[in-house]
Amino acid sequence: MGYVIFNGKLIPENEAKLSITDLALVRGYGIFDFFKTVNGIPVFLENNLDRFYQSAELMDLPVNYSRDELKAQIKSLMEANMIPDSCIKILLTGGYSNDGYSIGEPNLIISQQVLKRNLVLESKGLKLLPFLYHRPFSLVKSIDYVMGIQALKAAKSQGADDVVYIQNGLISECPRANFFLISQDGKLLTAGEDVLQGITRKKIIELAKTIMVVEVRNISIEDIASASEAFISSTTKNITPVTALLGYKEFSPVAGPLTKRLQELLQELVYGH
Repeated sequence: MGYVIFNGKLIPENEAKLSITDLALVRGYGIFDFFKTVNGIPVFLENNLDRFYQSAELMDLPVNYSRDELKAQIKSLMEANMIPDSCIKILLTGGYSNDGYSIGEPNLIISQQVLKRNLVLESKGLKLLPFLYHRPFSLVKSIDYVMGIQALKAAKSQGADDVVYIQNGLISECPRANFFLISQDGKLLTAGEDVLQGITRKKIIELAKTIMVVEVRNISIEDIASASEAFISSTTKNITPVTALLGYKEFSPVAGPLTKRLQELLQELVYGH
């Protein structure tokens, strides 16, 4: 049996309970952040905490714990669960609401699960279905994944592994990952401000700037047509090649040379070998 942190207290997971009046349940209102541990060490924790507090502020949700208090809680959770390679989620709910609509006192839940890396997927890549949508509150890591879950069904029905959002001729992000293109002249392209500021995305941009030109800007359908490589990034998927954008572009069935080089750089940064 695992443990969770529930409003600052370490308790067995099966004892963690939310009232049915919490806005996370009633309206799907809440935020979270998500990071991994490798060999018992949190990866990019400071960056994730930055984004967590930013999401909370943008959603008007008070966090009643300092950064140091959250870090201490995470440390105690890791010591209790003893899962060296894991994913940790920090969830902040909308709180118990008397009228089912007004924000209450948020509940904070920190949980941990085993994370197994999918090296096959990172090597062989995946197919994406372009899907007409743009995520609202794009700078917020919200618990609202209604469209992402519905879109996944559409992707599976057409032989794709997931979707990438596209609207008004611009391609933005996947429901659970950021999206990158590599142009024929070797530039790295990724959408700018109106997407979730992924932590892995941030690190890839920093690494890429040491070996290539990086353009953070709107990505158009024309960019897709002329691109030579594509990949997605996330905490769990690291850098995973995109082999096809259905209806738009077929890429190589394996990771291209620049995608491979970026995989090597990220591997060294995250895993140290």
